[in-house]
Amino acid sequence: MAVSTSTTSPLPLLLLHRGTANPSPASLSFPSSLRATSLRSRAAAAPPAETLSEDGIPDAPPEGEGTGIPLPSSIGDDGEQLLYGTAGKEIVMRPCAQLSSSFSDSLDVPQEKIVIRNRYGEKLVGVLHEVGSKDIVVLCHGFRSSKDGRTILSLANALASENISIFRFDFSGNGESEGTFEYGNYYKEVDDLHDVILHFKKHKRDTHAIAGHSKGGNVVILYASMYHDIYKVINLSGRFNLKRGIGDRFGNDYMERINQHGFIDVEDTTGHIIYRVTKESLMDRLKTDMRSACTSIDPNCRVLTVHGANDDVVPSEDALEFDKYISNHELHIIEEADHRYASHQLELASILAPKQKIRIKLRSYWVPLIEDSCKKIIDAAKTTNAKTMGPVPLPTKRRVYCVLNSPHVHKDSRFHFEIRTHQRLIDIMYPTAQTIDSLMQLQLPAGVDVEVKL
Repeated sequence: MAVSTSTTSPLPLLLLHRGTANPSPASLSFPSSLRATSLRSRAAAAPPAETLSEDGIPDAPPEGEGTGIPLPSSIGDDGEQLLYGTAGKEIVMRPCAQLSSSFSDSLDVPQEKIVIRNRYGEKLVGVLHEVGSKDIVVLCHGFRSSKDGRTILSLANALASENISIFRFDFSGNGESEGTFEYGNYYKEVDDLHDVILHFKKHKRDTHAIAGHSKGGNVVILYASMYHDIYKVINLSGRFNLKRGIGDRFGNDYMERINQHGFIDVEDTTGHIIYRVTKESLMDRLKTDMRSACTSIDPNCRVLTVHGANDDVVPSEDALEFDKYISNHELHIIEEADHRYASHQLELASILAPKQKIRIKLRSYWVPLIEDSCKKIIDAAKTTNAKTMGPVPLPTKRRVYCVLNSPHVHKDSRFHFEIRTHQRLIDIMYPTAQTIDSLMQLQLPAGVDVEVKL
């Protein structure tokens, strides 16, 4: 049996399957030993100029209770439509946030709202997209955004469609979670993330990976530098140089103003206070050293950074800095993508969770032989809970040969011989390390030619 391989897509950073153990990256490699007689396939800028959201809904932030400081507007710095609670315990549902509900409703995946109490006694509200996998991926939103932001919802739906259970939640002081909104708060959000991971660990659910967008990207990097219990981290448009961008948002004299008054109120064009920056929260950001965090990440932890080439909030140069200081790092720059990955959601999803499959094409001159081989391959895949599609009969190739019966009868007598090549196609979806090992053990007849593609 002849075997040939070709690789058409990179291995995904995230690869899970219902009820299966996590395959390690190394176990999904396909060495040269594949070629053998058996099937061996290893195979603000100050506040926005307008007060209307991108959907034309007036941006009128609710007044916070208890502190006298209005909450952030419904449009975050990363352009997301938000759900914001008050500074106290009351939950205020923003009407414009309902426009994003179609994203979460587009998939037939059970969703469960979960409330987790953090170490500070505050309730963190999140949504679990349950597809049945033992492990989950936790998604972290950006600055002045929420779990219901468009980018987070798109990521959740894309990963859930790949049989990956997803948990998206609001950091304290954001969305539906309790607490007071703060400008910096990087390490407190790291604490929130750790409390979420510990909650699922208590319920026998391991966190397979953590992913964060914008400020959430900084949070997951900081988490990986402090805790070495996560080995897959996804940083989407995180900022490396946290000192950059502050002057553009508050003015170059921001230190003088905050030293004089102790705070800076950020207002929209109507005079409403969007949020307040205290000196303590500002220093929290300025003292956060992303370079030191990058060098403190466990070398066994795989970090993927994705950034838009046309990012209008965080320059793409920051992604190059992450690539410079993180040892086990992979970088993807999406051309023409902005900070929100508008019009590039599918490309972003394909990078995070490319549709992993093994395509097996079989050829044989004898139908019973190829049918028996197909049955063996499907049975081997199903024992590891991998999904199979096929076998799909492909058109039979016919080659006809004309042979003269005798060279002395002027071509009046001829024999016609025909060779028919029967073909079948099998796709194995969501293969795991066990799937690969099971296929390696197969011994197919020598009369069957097998081509394996990833």
